[in-house]
Amino acid sequence: MRRAAIYCRISQDRAGAGLGVARQEADCRALTERQEWQVIDVYSDNDVSAYSGSPRPAWQRLLGDIEAGTLDAIVCWHVDRLTRSPRELEDVIDLADRRGIELATVTGEIDLATPTGRLIARMLGAAARHEAEHKAERQKRQRRQNAEAGKVSGGGMRPYGYAEDRITIIDEEADVIREATRRVLAGESLASVCQDFQRRDVKTPSGRHWVPTTMRRLLASARISGRREHTPRSSFQTTRPLLGEIVADAVWPAIISPVDSDRLRALFSDSTRDYRRQAATGRTYLLSGILRCGRCGHRMNGRPRAGVPRYVCPNLPGSGSCGGVATNAARTDDYVRDMLLTALDSPALAERIHHDGGDDDNLAEVVRADEELLEELAQAWASREISRREWMAARAPIELRLDKNRAQLASLSRTSPLIPFVGTAQEMLTRWEAMNVSQRRAIVAAVIRTITVAPADPRKKWDPDRFTFDWIA
Repeated sequence: MRRAAIYCRISQDRAGAGLGVARQEADCRALTERQEWQVIDVYSDNDVSAYSGSPRPAWQRLLGDIEAGTLDAIVCWHVDRLTRSPRELEDVIDLADRRGIELATVTGEIDLATPTGRLIARMLGAAARHEAEHKAERQKRQRRQNAEAGKVSGGGMRPYGYAEDRITIIDEEADVIREATRRVLAGESLASVCQDFQRRDVKTPSGRHWVPTTMRRLLASARISGRREHTPRSSFQTTRPLLGEIVADAVWPAIISPVDSDRLRALFSDSTRDYRRQAATGRTYLLSGILRCGRCGHRMNGRPRAGVPRYVCPNLPGSGSCGGVATNAARTDDYVRDMLLTALDSPALAERIHHDGGDDDNLAEVVRADEELLEELAQAWASREISRREWMAARAPIELRLDKNRAQLASLSRTSPLIPFVGTAQEMLTRWEAMNVSQRRAIVAAVIRTITVAPADPRKKWDPDRFTFDWIA
């Protein structure tokens, strides 16, 4: 008597009930009874695609048992339940040759021991692959069409800020989004905001605490500004997901303004900001990375000695750092603060900051207009109103302008923390004392590029002449 394995698979089980694989198993058991085979085990991959390349645990276990010699036959509903990849099908045929495995399907006889049987299996496999690729294309086009109509995208957990219908705003969560937006645009780091939310026990829809990666994903989403975003599937495979293309106004209401959303997206697309590092730790030292060693030019980091916080040039092998310069962190922070407040206590500088910051909203509108223009060009080419050459010729200057304006918008957004901060010397000092380290860092970074620290003079306990400022403003 043949020792048979029943293999069942279904790509999508939206209800999560496993009814599809249960029906397959029932039909396969009826087939084994007609064949008078003994069912050794049932291998079931529920809600797993054979086309996407996702791991199939039951399938791998089945192959292992065949190699171990514990099975003589495979029973499935159709060849496409085994695989939709011609490459994998060849592995099955090879396994049948080496192990004498028989294949039986509910939908018809396939004898892998004969050339004709293998030809039929290959033809069925090629047809299954063809249908899978066409299905993927149809789904891709449908997703794009839904996005352009501003429709709700289905599936998965509800988005934060909206109810299960994905349209109704949850006021309490919307307030959290607006607060996070305000704080990040004011220069506070994602890590700092997430740490504060953790202390207040503010959680995601899944019941977990916020971390910088999930907070960035939330604030970068065009959804919270009432706009529909379309992200190609390939973008999800990168370690740093690309921002999707905004293709339409959505059917749901906005929580934040499109202008604030554009400013956030400009910040998050800035290649100079390292969000993965923010995910690991919050900021403890105010001037790490801004201070530069006066001997070797390497970035100085915060590192205590005997419990006293210091900034040091790290002596790291292969980094080019000398390890020969250090300065007391508290006194350095206070000195830089005093120099910063003195520089900002200038009417001319204050006027320039407010004037430059006023261009932020206008520039966001220009960026959005060019994005819409690119979309119109793409639609004109798709409907054959213009040729591909005309489309590419018109697209090039718009994309150059977009890159320039997006970079400028990111730069303006980095300086925007100064607008509510600048005032009289006493007002700025009061605001500074109320800020956390991350917020203070945003003020410093908006005005100062780097501060070079010369080696200490052993005859002086504190020497302000060691510090050379490279001012932005």
